Amino acid sequence: MGTELQNPKGDEMSAAIDQCDLCGGLLKPAKTTLEVWRGEELLIIRDIAADVCQQCGEAYISAEVSEHLDHFLAEHHRHRPERYFAVPQYSAAQAMSA
Repeated sequence: MGTELQNPKGDEMSAAIDQCDLCGGLLKPAKTTLEVWRGEELLIIRDIAADVCQQCGEAYISAEVSEHLDHFLAEHHRHRPERYFAVPQYSAAQAMSA
């Protein structure tokens, strides 16, 4: 089962200012970053066009962009990553004992 990216509003997004479904803040066209886990692998896709809430930061991705991302994620192994970087990982036990 793959990750399906959906626009919570269920329609095409426009450049017109709209309201965030979560907090009611204003949405404006901007870029966002998507983090997706595929098994033990973390994929990060930067600079995705979205409508982003100016108050809480929630990003809304259009259906067209979502379709492109779904297609890419289905065959991401065919593409060479822009770069690799180390990410520290901690257990819940470590976090709870601090």
